Amino acid sequence: MAVYDEKPRNRSVYDESDTPKHVRDDLLHRDVIVYQGMEPLVTAHGNTTVPKTVDGVPDVHKVYCCVVGRTQKNSVMSENWAQDTTPQSVGGNREMNQVKVLAPEWHGDFYSRFWYEGSCYEVDGSPVYLPDSSDAARHYEFPARRVYAAELARNKVSPPTPPEGAAVWGM
Repeated sequence: MAVYDEKPRNRSVYDESDTPKHVRDDLLHRDVIVYQGMEPLVTAHGNTTVPKTVDGVPDVHKVYCCVVGRTQKNSVMSENWAQDTTPQSVGGNREMNQVKVLAPEWHGDFYSRFWYEGSCYEVDGSPVYLPDSSDAARHYEFPARRVYAAELARNKVSPPTPPEGAAVWGM
């Protein structure tokens, strides 16, 4: 019997196949980031975000997308675009390096963060779905700001590893 003679009911012919999914070679699939879900934590001492878990499993996924630098917003040293000259006893100037992410699939929110080329970025606004294009070009778009620069840090932090069997977004 040939493979095409009879299609299994409610399934595809190749559902049982071990063949890996094909990643398209286009703009929306050129980069891979590691998504890490975060959730707010409110205490009497202030607010922060902590890594999210779903049924005890870290909410970490690989995501195919496109990460591009923001040409209209270059790296600056303060949020009001002025050089911060205020003397400080600790810390120093904070870099504001923004990128834009275009992803065909995104389940994160504005608490999310992701890792790209060793640096950690926080989503800087709600992701927006842009449906008014072809099927191949529909995508989510959102800005993000770098909060950890591996090349500048003294304490090295490794990105999280997606758990076994975690869904890969954007395939």
